[in-house]
Amino acid sequence: MGDSLLFEDTFTIGGLDPDGKKFDKVSRLVAHSEQFDMDLLLDVNIDVYPIKHTDKFTLALASTLSLDGTPDDGTFDQSRSKSRADKYEYVG
Repeated sequence: MGDSLLFEDTFTIGGLDPDGKKFDKVSRLVAHSEQFDMDLLLDVNIDVYPIKHTDKFTLALASTLSLDGTPDDGTFDQSRSKSRADKYEYVG
C-alpha cells in the first residue's frame, strides 16, 4: 500500500497570538521546524491541547491512520487495535 505518512517534523513555538488573542479557547502558534527549516502558523484549541511558548511538538500529516496504509472512510474507530494515532497526544 505504501507509506501513508506525508509529512512529519518537530516544531518549536516561537510565539503565541502575534496579532492578539481573537478567541478565548484558541491560540495561534508561530513555530519553526527543525528538519525542514520551515515556519508554521497553526490555530490550536488550547482547552483540548494546552501548549505554551517555547514548547516543542511534532506535526504529522497522513492520508490514513491505518498503519498498513489502507484507506479509511474518514471516521475514527477506537475499537481498532493499533493506529498511527497511538504515537501522538492529539489527533485532529
